[in-house]
Amino acid sequence: MTKLIKASLVLFALTFTTLYAKNGYDYYHYGNGGSNYKKLNKTSITKIAKAEVKRLTMEKKIPKSWKSRGISKIYKSTSDDWRVTFKNLKIKDKSKQNLYIFVGIYGKVKGVNYTGH
Repeated sequence: MTKLIKASLVLFALTFTTLYAKNGYDYYHYGNGGSNYKKLNKTSITKIAKAEVKRLTMEKKIPKSWKSRGISKIYKSTSDDWRVTFKNLKIKDKSKQNLYIFVGIYGKVKGVNYTGH
């Protein structure tokens, strides 16, 4: 009977130890747009957007012709996020000639599309 109680206590202790263990990374302080991050400037946002285009072409999610295209427009929206526009006249479908990359003020790519919304 005592072996059963001891086994139950050990199991109980191990369960709560693993449930409340931390890995030293505080998501809400560092990973959730916390105040320790600096807002990025236009130059940094440009580099991030170009890297995203390169990544998308390597993963074959967009045509390779986008890789050699420069930024046609970049501006900060009212929500403080950046909208970076690439233009590719080699694309025959006019609705897909503009590629929009949305980058947060801390550098996270928030979305990519052809509509700009």
